[in-house]
Amino acid sequence: MQTESFLRVNVVSGLPGAGKSSVARRLGSLPIAMGCSIHDALRTVVLPAAEVTTPATAIEVFVEAPAFVGPLEIASTLMEVPDSPGQLADGHSVRLGDLVTVIDASRFWDDLRSEAPAPIDEGAAPDDEVGNTVGDALVEQIEWASAVVINKTDLVRPIVCEDIRDFVRLLNPSSHVVFAEHGRGSAASWPAPRADMFAWLQRSPGWVGQLNGEALLTRSPLGLSCVVYREVRPFHPLRLAEFLRDRAAEAGEILRSRGLFTLASRPGRVGSWSSAGPTITFEPTGMCTGDPESVLGQEIAFFGRDLDAHRLTENLNGCLLTTDEFLAGPLQWQVLADPFPRWRLGDSDED
Repeated sequence: MQTESFLRVNVVSGLPGAGKSSVARRLGSLPIAMGCSIHDALRTVVLPAAEVTTPATAIEVFVEAPAFVGPLEIASTLMEVPDSPGQLADGHSVRLGDLVTVIDASRFWDDLRSEAPAPIDEGAAPDDEVGNTVGDALVEQIEWASAVVINKTDLVRPIVCEDIRDFVRLLNPSSHVVFAEHGRGSAASWPAPRADMFAWLQRSPGWVGQLNGEALLTRSPLGLSCVVYREVRPFHPLRLAEFLRDRAAEAGEILRSRGLFTLASRPGRVGSWSSAGPTITFEPTGMCTGDPESVLGQEIAFFGRDLDAHRLTENLNGCLLTTDEFLAGPLQWQVLADPFPRWRLGDSDED
């Protein structure tokens, strides 16, 4: 029986200065040249390697991703091509290997708390700019990684490295975490790539596991933990805005939060809740509140340091509709003061 030939593509991601290029070079990585679409850029790297595959051969390549192109975007581009998933238009079979994220131990907490816009790589086309922050980019790279390299460990104390490792394991419990200096010693103990890597990655973020009741790390030695908030009633938009502005830090430092929520003033739509460091983003999802599979109310995972679960829950409960407001019904909810930006749904705006 003839063995299938295929090209396994591994992706190395990281913020500028994290040592991504050092790790990538040691792995024999090929850089992606930006200035065109991600799909076209990947083809310029992947196709030459695919050309040398022959029956019963497997070729493995490492691709160095631009600093602020998310690993999931690259993985999706590799797997979602015009002809069929996992196959380039030229007929070459492609498998997704590891998504490796390199982080700088000496700057990790500063990067996570940064509100600075995520800059684009030199040479990127102007329309490649994205609206996320450095903290957003860092969190995305960790949550969608199969392996995380904590680099520059020689620049910080061991307890700092362990603290970062514990936070990485909160954000992505399934990832393989290794320590490295100057990118060295980072790949020796990696497990073999999974055959179902793309499907597995979609279940890897820690917030997904927390909302599914699959919590692993309850509280780290230095106070890192997760609090899951669930409530059927929708949020009053003005009270939620006041909480985020004035009281979010009362129950400890929230470093990351992610989940689904509903605003009473937008009763037909389930929203996506996402924060990294001090920044928070609310966006509409494709789910309507009346859908059978839709979330009822709020399901949000909060990751942070020294979190007081009782106080955080009480503060969030204070943002919900009161019993009288809830009984007034959706027609009254829609006239509530709503300071949040309007959501764009397709070609129209929704208040």
